[in-house]
Amino acid sequence: MKRVDISPQALYKIGIIFAVWSAYGLLCSWQAHYWYAFTPMPKSWPECFKSELTYAYSWGIVTPVILWWSQRFRLEGPRWPRHLLAHVGLLVILVPAIKICYDLIVRPPNSAFYMFSWAKLLRSVEMTFDTGTLLYSVVVGVEHAFVYYRRYQMGLTKSSQLQTQLVQAQLQALKMQLHPHFLFNTLHSITALVHEDPELAERTIARLSELLRLFLANSTIHEVPLSEELRILDLYLEIERARFEDRLRVIYDVPQSLRDAMVPNLVLQPLVENSIRHGVGRRSEPGWIAIAAERYAETLVLRITDNGAGFAAGSKDPEDQPVHQGMGLGITRGRLESLYGPHQSLVVRNVPAGGVEARITMPFRQQNSSTGNEADAQFQSTDRG
Repeated sequence: MKRVDISPQALYKIGIIFAVWSAYGLLCSWQAHYWYAFTPMPKSWPECFKSELTYAYSWGIVTPVILWWSQRFRLEGPRWPRHLLAHVGLLVILVPAIKICYDLIVRPPNSAFYMFSWAKLLRSVEMTFDTGTLLYSVVVGVEHAFVYYRRYQMGLTKSSQLQTQLVQAQLQALKMQLHPHFLFNTLHSITALVHEDPELAERTIARLSELLRLFLANSTIHEVPLSEELRILDLYLEIERARFEDRLRVIYDVPQSLRDAMVPNLVLQPLVENSIRHGVGRRSEPGWIAIAAERYAETLVLRITDNGAGFAAGSKDPEDQPVHQGMGLGITRGRLESLYGPHQSLVVRNVPAGGVEARITMPFRQQNSSTGNEADAQFQSTDRG
């Protein structure tokens, strides 16, 4: 004979059906025992167990048929009235069949098979039709509820996936805007050097090539370790130093413990560019830009400060309407919002001592595995001139 293998999932379903109907049968046995205890003909526990468990297990045997029928004729959509009639048809067949089998097995005193007559059989079935209808409806209702719950969970998963894809698309679109914006500004700086200092222009182009290589390598990555972000920023600043020479000084204040903190890719470059163009770039004397990182509990704070001229008099409150809302700053705000929602902020404000500070606040998350790049040590509280 061919061996029939039952899958673990099928065994699990059979176990659930058996457990549910066993619980129902035991509950009915308890009720029957105490109900008959107050009648002239009390029933013992064995009699109650035999009677009620037989009826419960009879329903348990036909439960897979009801479940299959419920899946085939779902009470939903425009065809639900026709499917309801199909359920009524099966109900009319199952309820009498279960009652007849019960009478044959248990042989209760009111069984139709004691001095059989069709009238007694009809009355026996009629007496249990309400209970049978209720039990059938419960099985169908539970099956429909389970299907709806599973659809709900699948809908949540799909919605979450779509939301993630939307955020990824938004971030990618913002990055695609940022790269040309940065590239055009850098090429403008190189153009000014081509005739003044061809050799320096050549070195600057080489640095730009390395920077673009890193951009392409991280084009699909939205978060990088802070150490990697500082490495990219340093390449960008090397390009800017070619234009400013000794008039630009950069100060890093990034503790060793924060090097593995995850930050948005290219989050610092637009802010530093903003400080150079609107701050240091407008000074005739040397200027400086400071990049600092701090941690407060589960919050990471990044600060970019310059000693430029600051906001013009009469500018609006920076926290209400930030000044210098150029493309780079606008893109950075959009990326922060897409990545962290309400758990982030970007505030650009005047510094009392002179200059402007851009402060980014975001959730603190560490990289899963340490990168351990030796070159990162150069960013620990150093002064680059």
